[in-house]
Amino acid sequence: MDFKDDEKNELSKKEEIINQAMDHLFQSSASGNLLHGFQNLIDSSFKDVQTTIDVRESDEGLYVDITIPATFRDGEILIDIKSRYFHVTLQEKQKEQNASTLTSMTRTVQLPYEVHQEQMETSWSEQTMTLFFPKNKHE
Repeated sequence: MDFKDDEKNELSKKEEIINQAMDHLFQSSASGNLLHGFQNLIDSSFKDVQTTIDVRESDEGLYVDITIPATFRDGEILIDIKSRYFHVTLQEKQKEQNASTLTSMTRTVQLPYEVHQEQMETSWSEQTMTLFFPKNKHE
């Protein structure tokens, strides 16, 4: 039993040394720098197309703030509400000579209570679209 435990401990130590060496190799090598730079490029690219949805409740009703990325400002904004689920779809169509590209992003959030789309009021402030849903009298 002692021999097997010693053997397992020795293998664990060797595995840890190998893992540390691999981490060091990839973090300090040119390929590690390339991977790190590529990750930063991807992260910064996605910051430009991220949208946030904030839901605020007040005595008057429910506010939904949607941050619209600049890449979608000239596109379509589609709102769909089913029960307590709020769906927003952003679409941007780009045409180039004989081809066109459609970029689309959909986000869904659950609202604290059911709202009615036909009562929705919309306003804009810079890059944020705010939707307001008045509270029903019976709520």
